[in-house]
Amino acid sequence: MNKGNLKVALLYGGDSSERQISIKTGKAVENALKNLGYDYKVFDPVEKQKFISDILKYNPDVAFIALHGKGGEDGQIQAILDFFGIRYTGSGSKTSAICMDKKLTKDILKNYSIPVPEDYTLEDIKFPVVLKPSEEGSSIGVHIVFNKSQLEKALQDLKNYENILIEEYIKGRELTVSILNDKVLPIIEIKVKNGFYDYENKYFSNETEYICPAKLPFVVEEKVKAYAKRAYNILKCKGAVRVDFILSEDDTPYLLEINTVPGMTEHSLLPKSAKAIGYTFEQLVNEIIVGALNEKK
Repeated sequence: MNKGNLKVALLYGGDSSERQISIKTGKAVENALKNLGYDYKVFDPVEKQKFISDILKYNPDVAFIALHGKGGEDGQIQAILDFFGIRYTGSGSKTSAICMDKKLTKDILKNYSIPVPEDYTLEDIKFPVVLKPSEEGSSIGVHIVFNKSQLEKALQDLKNYENILIEEYIKGRELTVSILNDKVLPIIEIKVKNGFYDYENKYFSNETEYICPAKLPFVVEEKVKAYAKRAYNILKCKGAVRVDFILSEDDTPYLLEINTVPGMTEHSLLPKSAKAIGYTFEQLVNEIIVGALNEKK
């Protein structure tokens, strides 16, 4: 593959609540593209009309999607690129739309006997529960609630979100599995000093501990990886994804969500997982591009 002749459109920014994280991911990827010698151009699709006209003018061989949240991770940008016949990294528009909706993802996977936390309505709630927006990433708006007054506060905090997910709180170990072009990478266990793996612990805390590969009994490790790969295949994911689990105290892995545009910042989990099998950040970026070019003929 001659990188010099290959034009890459790097998409980051956007207008979602995760814009700042997308910029961090995008700049890290941009640095890698520079080091790899790719011919690339950056696009920030805040204004859709301008973005469409600019990207059509550039006519890239592939678009590298580094957009997080709504507009970038929910199938919208993928549908636009599909319409104009532009190849891109990651999953297709339908898969992206389904995976962005945590409730829908769980409803589908439940039918394939993949364990997921139970959902509640406000009428049948059993404390403790987790409340979160069904269609946000980066742990934005996640609340762990132990009683009625905490529930009221959480509902007040989340009042601007259209769809709220109320699910059983499962005490256990936080695990994540990255998959790259069909290949399951080593599992990471995330240990936080305070609370849970929320926005602060995810992107800004230096006290969050990442154990890779996670120290798990062989049978448990195989089960977690098998569920992650099955979910990837069932939902027709492509390229790089991250599958998040809670491992309960009786060693049952519960799948929480699937992230179709995993973060690529210095705190991110996909690069840590890839590093554990010897990939540099540049090699990871290159693999994502090669996977997209091979996948979407």
